[in-house]
This record gives sequence, C-alpha cells and structure tokens, in this order.
Amino acid sequence: MTNQVPGKTSSTKRSLALSFYTFLSRILGLIRDHFMAVSFGTGMVASAFSVAYRLPNMFRNLLAEGTLSQSFMPIFSEYEKIGILEARVMAGTVLSFLFLCLSIFVGFFWFFAAQFLPTLVGGSPEYGNLVVELSLVLFFLIMTASLSSIFMSISNSHHKYFVPSLSPIILNFSYLIVFLFVFPFYHEIRDRVFLLAYGIVFGGVLQLLVQAWFVFRNGYGPIFRLDFKHPAIKKIFKLMLPAALGGSFYQIGLLVDIFLANYIQNQNPGLGAVVSLDYAQRLVQLPTGIIGVALATTILPSLLKDLREGREENVPNEIADVLSFAFFLTLPASIGLAVLGETVLDSIYYGGRWDHLATLTAFFPLVFYSLAIPFYSINKVLVSSYYAFSDTKTPLRIQLVSFFLSVVVSISLMFFLKHSAIALASALSAVVTSSLLLFYLKAHQVSIPFATVGKRVLKMVPALFGLFFWLVFAEWVIKPNLHSLENNVFELSYANLSRLSLCVSILPAVIIYFGIATNTGLSESEIILGRFLRKWKQKPKS
Repeated sequence: MTNQVPGKTSSTKRSLALSFYTFLSRILGLIRDHFMAVSFGTGMVASAFSVAYRLPNMFRNLLAEGTLSQSFMPIFSEYEKIGILEARVMAGTVLSFLFLCLSIFVGFFWFFAAQFLPTLVGGSPEYGNLVVELSLVLFFLIMTASLSSIFMSISNSHHKYFVPSLSPIILNFSYLIVFLFVFPFYHEIRDRVFLLAYGIVFGGVLQLLVQAWFVFRNGYGPIFRLDFKHPAIKKIFKLMLPAALGGSFYQIGLLVDIFLANYIQNQNPGLGAVVSLDYAQRLVQLPTGIIGVALATTILPSLLKDLREGREENVPNEIADVLSFAFFLTLPASIGLAVLGETVLDSIYYGGRWDHLATLTAFFPLVFYSLAIPFYSINKVLVSSYYAFSDTKTPLRIQLVSFFLSVVVSISLMFFLKHSAIALASALSAVVTSSLLLFYLKAHQVSIPFATVGKRVLKMVPALFGLFFWLVFAEWVIKPNLHSLENNVFELSYANLSRLSLCVSILPAVIIYFGIATNTGLSESEIILGRFLRKWKQKPKS
C-alpha cells in the first residue's frame, strides 16, 4: 500500500473500524427485514409502506448520508482553522437555518400529499389513501435524519466514528422493539403498520438526541443563531445545491423505479414488484453500506487534511488505495449474492407471508443489482473525492447522464423483463457513473495510477475463482442434498435449512478467498488479517 505520512492512519485502515460498526447495523437490518417480510409479505400493505418509507428515505439519503454532510465538512474544517468558537457558531447557524427550511418543507408536504400521491402511485383508492396516511407519519424522518447528519459530520471531521455509526443501529432497534414487544398485542395488519411507522419516527428522534449529546460532550457543540447573512450559509448552499441536484437525480431515479414498479405491479396483479425490488435492493445495500459508505466517510477527512497541509501528491495514491480495497471487498460480495441469491432470500425472508413465489419474484432483480455492487461502492468514494476539491458540479452532470440512461433502459426493457429491467438499468447506470467519475478526476490534476489498480485487481483473480467455484459447488451440489435430507435427518424448517446451507456455502468461501489472497501476497488481505498474520509468523517453529 502507499506509504503514509508519519502519524497518519490511512483511510483504508480507518474504514475497517467503521465497517465493523456498520456491519453490526446491517446485521440488525437483516433481522429487521426478516420481521418485515414475515409480518407483511409482498401485498398491498407492504407495498404502501415501501412507497411511504421511500419518500423520506430518498431525502434522508440525499441529505443525511450525502450532499449535506459532505458539503458541510470542508467548510467546517475551514472554520476550525480560524478557531473552535467560529466553527461552533458556523455549525449552529447552519443547523438553525436547516431546521427552518426543513420545517417549511415538511409542512408543505403534509399539506399537499393527499393531492398528488394517489395519482403518482396509482392502484386502488384504498392503496393510495394508505400510502398518504403512512407518508404523513414517516415524512418527519427527514427532519431528524438531516439534523443528525450535521452532528455526525462534526464528529467525523475529528475522526470519531463510533457514536455516529450508532445512528442506524438505534433506528433498527426501534423497529425490533415494535416487532418483538408491540406486535404480539395487535393482530390487524393495518394497526401493525401504523404502530411500526410511529416506532420508526421515535427512533429517528432518539438518533438526533444521541448525536447531539456526543458533539456537545466533546466540546464541539453548535452555538445556535439564525443569521441569514452568515457567509457559511451562502457557501454551504452554493456547494450543496449542485451536489443536491446531482444526488437528487439518483434519488429521483429510485423514486421513478418505485413508480415504474407500481405500474408493473398494477399490470400484473399478484407480482409484488414494489416490495421485491425493495428487498433485493436492501440486500445489495449490505455490502455497499458496509464498504462503500465506510470508505467514503473516512476518505473525505483524509483528503481534506492532505489538501489543507499541502500534500496534494498523496491524493492520487490515497484514492487508488481505497479503490483497490473497495474492489477486494466488493467483488466477492457481488459474486456471492449472484450465485447464492435464492438461498440468501430464503434464509432471511422466508416464512409467514413470504413464500417461494416472493423469493422467485425478488431473485432476478437481486442478481442484476449484485453485479454492480463494486460500482455502487466506488461511486460513493469517487463522489467524496470530488467534494474534497469543493467540486459538486461535475458529479451533478455525471449523475444527470446516469439518471436519463437508467430511465430509458428501464422503460425500454420493462415489458420484456418486468421489474427486473429496473434493477438491470440501475446496474448499467452505476457502471457508467463510475467510468465518468474516474475520467473527469483529471480536471483536478488527479492522475490515478490505473495500471497499479489494474494489477492489484488482476492479482485478486485466483482468489475470486476459488471463491466462485466453491459457491457454485455448494449451491448446485451441497444445497440440494441438504434439502433432500430434510425429513429424514434434520427435522428443520425450510428457512432453517436454507440458513444451514448458506453457512456451509459462505464460511468455507471466506476461508478460501482470504487463504488464496494471503498466499498470493495481496496487501489488502494483509490489512484485514495483519495483526493475526504477524502473530502467526512470530510463533517459533518446532
């Protein structure tokens, strides 16, 4: 790996800790999704909740996990160079202004939702009304998530990642508390879905309180002032507007996907297209969230530090290291989900209202989404790299191109592939976005050593082949034999047999992948297993 400046921890190493915290959150998310699937299945109520949750989630991803936090961080870093007090006043001014804007936005949505949402989602009046009612509850999440993102950015700018990483864990626990301790007392599916919505909003408020407490505890607490003339307001929104527009194309693309899926579902009753796409996408978000978000979150402060301290020559190698590391972790995830897709779906979702038909409906979208996992992840890293240069306009233009490409491909293929066309279009769009983001980095005099990255990826091929052949053998040979012994030996449910099959597939695959990677001298493997390998090498030979 690239030689680091003394005293500096690389983004890749720092991201490992954040990835671990994110991994815990995503595991809780899988448990949450299991309860969602068995409680609501893929019917009308599940589809209505999926659409209603997607609306605030779209803005949450746009603001809380994207443009707002990444536009805020460089400006906060600039003000900290002036002084802590100035940085605290700047943060408080931004938070006050943001609270006012969000209050107006949420109020606007509440006033007009009943007029436009039923027309957009189509379907029966009952379905449209349910989407509206759930949206009015869940839309408040935009407020809590966006304000939380500012506090999380302040913590991240000081390389404090643990408490910010608790934010999604808190939200997942709010789901699980409702599932485990509230649902047993309510049996009507409509009652349950509204109780869940209120529980999620409560979790969002708790998220905000925890992040604010941590920032104030560490002495970085914002000093709240509603000052429209503060220069940070103009600067942050000047940076944020192009970034928000660029991010909005991706988020609007997701929204268009949902509305196209609604159309396909209305044309094919019983297909469950909306929920199937949603669950397939959540599985893909497991590796992209653990790897892509962690790397993107840690690389931005590192690049800002390099630029601030006049070490521009470190930037290309820093980005190259992170890209190689992202490929090392995401390529196996991509292969794994593509090969084991059906088993993964059955392991997590099967039971209750989720049956074999639901699994088959979600399988092909999952395969298409999984093929683009490496590109979803590196796109997050590359966009963060542009933000380090305060360039939000280039990602905007690129995401505009990708948005139109995705819509055109979805509409062109949906009559042949149904909802799977939406997943395929998303995958193709991610590949195009990555290519363009890499190409236009040269505008910032960043010449990424592509030959070095290519050699590292080629060096991963033996490990990837080993993993691929084992997964195919496990899925096509071991799994059928396990299920054939269901009644004779195991006396396990179908879902538990799928989970057993998944363990038999994944655990040896991980050992094979890291074993071959270590033997072929992959530095990415040494970063992950470094401490263990050093201790093993130091053992005296008998």
